[in-house]
Amino acid sequence: MTIAIGGSISTSCIGGERDVMSQQVSVVIRMYRLNELGDCFLVTFSSGTAKTHLLIDCGSFRNGPASIARLHAIVDAIKTELNGARLDVVVGTHQHNDHVSGFVHCEAAFREIGIGQVWLSWLDDPNDAMARAIGRDHHNLRLQLAAARDTLAGALTRGQASRPVAARSLAVLNDVLGFFGANQAGTPPELPSDGIRILKEIGANAPVYLRPGRTLAMPGLPSQTVRVHVLGPPRRHALLSRKDPRVGESYDHGLASAGLMATRLLEATRRRVGQVSRDEEHYPFNQEYKRTTPGRGSRHLQAAAQRYAKRDEAWRAIDDDWMQQAETLALYLDTFTNNASVVLAIELVESGKVLLFVADAQTGNWLSWKHVTWQRPDVTTNGLLARTVFYKVGHHASHNATLVELFEQLTHSDLAALIPVHKSDPNITKIGGWKMPATNLFKRLVEKTQHRVLQMDDVNPSGCRPNANPAKAAWQRAGIKPRITNLSIELEIKG
Repeated sequence: MTIAIGGSISTSCIGGERDVMSQQVSVVIRMYRLNELGDCFLVTFSSGTAKTHLLIDCGSFRNGPASIARLHAIVDAIKTELNGARLDVVVGTHQHNDHVSGFVHCEAAFREIGIGQVWLSWLDDPNDAMARAIGRDHHNLRLQLAAARDTLAGALTRGQASRPVAARSLAVLNDVLGFFGANQAGTPPELPSDGIRILKEIGANAPVYLRPGRTLAMPGLPSQTVRVHVLGPPRRHALLSRKDPRVGESYDHGLASAGLMATRLLEATRRRVGQVSRDEEHYPFNQEYKRTTPGRGSRHLQAAAQRYAKRDEAWRAIDDDWMQQAETLALYLDTFTNNASVVLAIELVESGKVLLFVADAQTGNWLSWKHVTWQRPDVTTNGLLARTVFYKVGHHASHNATLVELFEQLTHSDLAALIPVHKSDPNITKIGGWKMPATNLFKRLVEKTQHRVLQMDDVNPSGCRPNANPAKAAWQRAGIKPRITNLSIELEIKG
C-alpha cells in the first residue's frame, strides 16, 4: 500500500501491500451547522465517474420548533447535494438525541431521499443475545431515572424536598435525560430509540450491525477504493461503562447495580412525597406508619431533634443527601451510551489516508481499540491511527472523550479536525455549564493539527481562522481549502 506523507507518495508496509485494483479517490466531508450541540456529517467519495454518499448521524440536542426547523433545512440541503441520488449508507452511531433525532423529525424527507443501507452498532442487533440483555437493562434504567426525575420535580414544586440538593439532582437528571429527548418532566426518554427503530427499516437493504474488527467496502465505488474499518463499540463488558481509565469496573455488575440503585432512588423519591412504596405496602409497619420525629423518650433526643429542625441549622441536614445518587446514576447512563458509539476508521486505499469518526466514544471505547482482532491480517489499529488525516473530535471535545494515549498516535503531518460544538448552546452558556471544548484538549488539537481545527459555530481563535495565518498556510500545506457556509463546513481531501 502507498501512503501520503506531506503530500508525497511513498511505499509502506503499514496496512499491507497496495492492492493492484485500488484507485484514486477524493472525499468531501461536510459538517452541518446545527446551531446547538449535535452531529450530522455527509461524506461524499468520488473516484472517476463513480460517486457514493455516506451520512453519519443526524441529530440535535433539543426538540423545539427552532431545532426541528434547522434539521429540516439541513436535510433539504443534503437532498440538494445528492441531486437525485440516494444516500448509499447511513450510520446511526448510538442512541443519543443529538445524533439520531433527525431521523425522527425528518423521517418523511429521508424516505423521499432514499437510503441504500443502514449501518448500526451490534448493540442494536435484535439477534444478538448479549445486545438484547443490555438493551433491556438500559431501557429500564432510562425509565426509572425519568420516573425519579418527574417525582423529584413535583416534590420541589410542592416544597417537599430541600431545594439545594434536590434542585442540583434534578438539573443533572434533566441534562442527561436531554440526550434521550426528555429534558423536561413528563417527557419519556424514547426519542433516540425511535430514531434507531426507523433506521432499522428505512433502508432498501437489510441493516448491517457492526462489530469491532470488521472491514467493509463502500458501495458504489470501484473495488478496493475505500475500506471502512470498525473500531468500536467494544464487546468487553467492563469497557462499555468506563468513563475514566481505571481498573476493575465490570459492565455486568455495573449495569445491574445501576438498575437496582435507580429502583431504590425512585422508591425513596416516592416516599419523600408521601407515596407508599410498592416494596413496603404489604407490610404492617410500612413507611406511612413510621415515626419520623421523636415524641416521648429521652429529653436529650428531643432537644437534638428540635435543633436539627431549626431553620438556621438547615445546612447541617442530611435528609435529602440520598438524592445525590441521582447524579451518579445519570452519569453512568450517559457514559454507557457514549461508549456504545460506533467508531469508524475510513481508509482511502490508494493513499492510505484515514478518516476517523469516533461519535461520542469515551475512555472505555478508546481503550478497546488496542485489543481489536481484525478480519484482515494487513490491518492494525496503530497503523490506522498513524495514517489518520481527519479526526471528527469526539463528544463535542469534552475532557473525557479523547484518550491521550491513543490520540497521540495521530501523527500524520496533514491532520485536520472538526468539532461539532456550538458555544451558544444553553448547556454551555449556563452557570456551571459544560466545558466544551475542553481547554487543554483544544490546545493540543491546535498543536497537532498545526491550527487546522474548526468548530461548528465557526467561532474560532484568531490562530485557527482559515483565511488568516498561521491556519491559512497550514491548510495550504495539507492541500485543503475549507469552505464555510451558513449550513455547513466543508473539507475536501485528496486520496
